[in-house]
Amino acid sequence: MVVDERTRSQIMADVFSDLLLTNVPDGHGTTEQARNQLGAIVGTVQVAIPARTLTGETVGGGEVVGFGAIDDDTARDLAGAARVWTRVFTDPCTGVPTSVDRYRPSKRQRLLLRVRDEHCRFPGCRRPAHKCDVDHTVAYAEGGQTCLCNLAHLCKRHHTLKHETDWTVVQLPGGILEWTAPTGRIHHTRPPGTVRFQPIALITDEPRHSHEISHALARDPAPF
Repeated sequence: MVVDERTRSQIMADVFSDLLLTNVPDGHGTTEQARNQLGAIVGTVQVAIPARTLTGETVGGGEVVGFGAIDDDTARDLAGAARVWTRVFTDPCTGVPTSVDRYRPSKRQRLLLRVRDEHCRFPGCRRPAHKCDVDHTVAYAEGGQTCLCNLAHLCKRHHTLKHETDWTVVQLPGGILEWTAPTGRIHHTRPPGTVRFQPIALITDEPRHSHEISHALARDPAPF
């Protein structure tokens, strides 16, 4: 039996040094299984650099995420040595990423989608967003972008239904999804609003409060 006499802080410092220098925390597990688990740890450094800073049109803006700003020369050196780039498009007013040239959405995009959708966006489904998949409305393999206007939450059941059956969906402006059933019937699902105002006709049966919206909902119930 191998006894490791190092303190927890010393082990953490050794593992950190291995990750920093070799990208693999070799030799810091007391068993073969522990060493294999540690070997699965991969360090990641994220560097954000404005495109115009790379071309020399503007000054500043480069940063190592979680560390802070870096000078332009260092930013260009890091960009030149990088094996993979991820291009990110941001909203010019808020700075929030709206599209990335990769399959998986960013953490900020996922947060915005969870707030927007709240639940599965298939008609009638209310499975919470945190238990759903983030689906590309137009498949990524078919040229669909990883942007807020092409992403929506679907639970695994309805994610599979979208791909394996004749149900189709189109995303309209404002995050509205237009679903077409195999029968040709069209259903719209809208992102829930943070503040909701309900016509009185939807919460009372009194004839004097009859409203055309209540009749429309009665004629077009959720399919599931």
